Amino acid sequence: MRGSVALGRGDHILAWRALSPDRRHTTEVLPAIRDMLAETGSEPRDVSVVGFSQGPGSFTGLRVAATIARMWQSATGCEVVAVPTLEVIAQNVLSCPDPPGRIAAILDARRGRLFGAVYERVGADALRNTAEAALHDAEPWLQSLEQPCSVVGEGLAEHQDSVIKAGLDPLPESIWLPDARQVLAIGRRVATAGRFCGPQEIVPAYLRPPECEEVYEQRRAEARARRGE
Repeated sequence: MRGSVALGRGDHILAWRALSPDRRHTTEVLPAIRDMLAETGSEPRDVSVVGFSQGPGSFTGLRVAATIARMWQSATGCEVVAVPTLEVIAQNVLSCPDPPGRIAAILDARRGRLFGAVYERVGADALRNTAEAALHDAEPWLQSLEQPCSVVGEGLAEHQDSVIKAGLDPLPESIWLPDARQVLAIGRRVATAGRFCGPQEIVPAYLRPPECEEVYEQRRAEARARRGE
């Protein structure tokens, strides 16, 4: 998943940077933020609200985003807002010439599962969540979605056949990825509504344990079964 960072004032994007589409983005994010601040003549204390993409998604990417937001709040006293990653992805659809009315955003969760949430378009530039982000068995969940429904997100790379089989409409790969500019737009609405995070709430929304923990628990269960426990 490709990361990005953005800086804005009001409705305006002042600066934006895309990060490398590999694990190097974790080392690029702080220099990118530094460069954007310098480019706009800003200081860290000038940022009144920090928004971070909360998840679900990459464990490392989510931890980095939450850590930066928490450190910024601790250092400057800024407000922090958490933005659901699947809503960020779904927001991309609003830039389409004729955006659909119902959107499912998905990310692959491996082993035939996905993270999914459903949104309905409200007017020209807003979405309403109708099914909260959760971990699902892919095929049953996709089959359960009310039609018509369009599907967006990197989960399509793994589950596109199941999407088509369910009678849903897969959207183009060009709008699959989350983008910090959408985090900025959604975060602005969250901030206007006063839904700020306290220090203990600046945490990722993983929705499932890390894969290493799942493998460990599976092996423990298999060992207990062999022992007849």
